[in-house]
Amino acid sequence: MSFHPFKRVSILFFLCVFILRLTLFLLPAQAQPPEGPPTPVVAAPVEERTLAPVVELVGTARPDRTSRVAAEVAGLVKEVKFNEGELIKEGVVLVGLDQNNLQLGLKAARAALAGVKIQLDEARKDLERAASLRATNSISVYNYEKDLYQVKNLEQVVARAEAETAQLEDTIQRMTVRAPFTGYIIEKHTELGQWLSPGAPVATIIDLSTIKVRGPLPERYVREIKPGFEASVVFDALGADSYKGRVTAVIPAADEKARTLPVEVSLPNPQGTIKAGLLARVTLTGKERKVLLVSKDALVLDRGRATVFVVKGDEVFPVEVQTGAAYGRQVEISGPIEPGRMVVVQGNERLRPGQKVSLTRGQDSPSTAAPPSSSPK
Repeated sequence: MSFHPFKRVSILFFLCVFILRLTLFLLPAQAQPPEGPPTPVVAAPVEERTLAPVVELVGTARPDRTSRVAAEVAGLVKEVKFNEGELIKEGVVLVGLDQNNLQLGLKAARAALAGVKIQLDEARKDLERAASLRATNSISVYNYEKDLYQVKNLEQVVARAEAETAQLEDTIQRMTVRAPFTGYIIEKHTELGQWLSPGAPVATIIDLSTIKVRGPLPERYVREIKPGFEASVVFDALGADSYKGRVTAVIPAADEKARTLPVEVSLPNPQGTIKAGLLARVTLTGKERKVLLVSKDALVLDRGRATVFVVKGDEVFPVEVQTGAAYGRQVEISGPIEPGRMVVVQGNERLRPGQKVSLTRGQDSPSTAAPPSSSPK
């Protein structure tokens, strides 16, 4: 029996494949390459401490009050008594409008009022005589009531004249524009000879007796930073001097993108040393609370996520955590992790879940670690 050469080659090929598969199946397990040695790492315990969180913000100095002083009535500017940058006391005249026409009108109104009052006095005397005569039926009811109505009419005329006179006096008073409070003139809006309409701006004045600094507070501190808390403020333009202030408001409207809330700090500025618009660096101290701390080197950051590798026996396992405030070389964390757990602080860049490790140093147990401190180190 003879085989075609092509069939003979095919049979030989399949026979070789079968023998190769059989050989691989029968190889002993010991033939696989041995596992590598444990990866050397450095670990440190998760610490629990009672600390007051310290929050640092950057803001801008703002005046306590800002007023765009305006004219209340129309008129021609007759005098300007201020300059930009000048410190003005409350009640000081800023601008005076021409009052000549109104003063003449007031003089005429007062004279007319005086004349009407004389007429009223005469009418009242006539009414008294009429009342006496009416009591004895010496005059008719018509004549008596005529004198009575004359008195009532003149009383109305006097009341109207008094109101017109008071209105002119008030208008004249409003033609003098005064500073609403003590402050600095930062902008001048009028000049001598200018015609002002009601509501036209005269000057912008700011009150620097108290400075307000507003900065963004991370939302994770909203329950810890409250109005009344003390604050320390440093202004770059004024050197290293620190100014003491207090939190006066936490604005309840968060920035959805930045996840922050505006916080306002007020501090006294009686000498006017702090100017509006200066860059301010604010340090806030919250209430004391228990926190978990790890070395910053223990964090493995990847696309906004933070992970620490926890040592269990001779293996490591990743645990995702949330980070908080920093205290020197340590950072606050929260998540499914307990105080005293050992976490890798060196050699954690390329670790895998379940990877075997060997601790080279930093293996002190939590019981031998330094006691908790009430302030960051």
